[in-house]
Amino acid sequence: MGELRYMISEAAKQVEVESHVLRYWEEELELTIERNEMGHRYYTKDDIELFECIKKLKDKGMLLKDLKPVIPDLIKKKEKLHQKQELTISKEDTEVITDEKLEQVKTFISDVVTEVLLDNNEKLKQEITESVTESVTGEVVHEMNVALREKERREEEHFHKMDCLIRQQQVLRKESVKAAPIQRLKKLVLGV
Repeated sequence: MGELRYMISEAAKQVEVESHVLRYWEEELELTIERNEMGHRYYTKDDIELFECIKKLKDKGMLLKDLKPVIPDLIKKKEKLHQKQELTISKEDTEVITDEKLEQVKTFISDVVTEVLLDNNEKLKQEITESVTESVTGEVVHEMNVALREKERREEEHFHKMDCLIRQQQVLRKESVKAAPIQRLKKLVLGV
């Protein structure tokens, strides 16, 4: 049975990018992708792994121009790894773990753990933000209620004072109206 081949749409789906991105990376990084009898690109599992690696590095902020010189080394290491894997199969068809494979597994586990930690940190950050927002919102609402009650109390006090002043003014006017005829009479009689 030959090596499994994937069309560009299947490969793009596995790498989780659009097909045009694979074509663009192929062109920019000068990658050699095999083609079938009809001239269509087909991708092997190794090609997909390489594109997944490129995607991870791009997601971490690396530029394609920085990746370009590294790609040939990655391909050579991958080929050496395949050669070692073929040589390490014993008579019982069990695979011997090489230092390079062990390092590859460590790197994979490290990448997975890093990704899980980053996701977890993001979730924790979001939960903390929501919790703090709810707490602060509750405090702000409470403070606003206290301030509003204080304002209403001051306004009530102000209106009460205004009411007292108006009543005093009315009483004074009534008294002055009553006193006015007496004063006129005194003026007339006494000439004061």
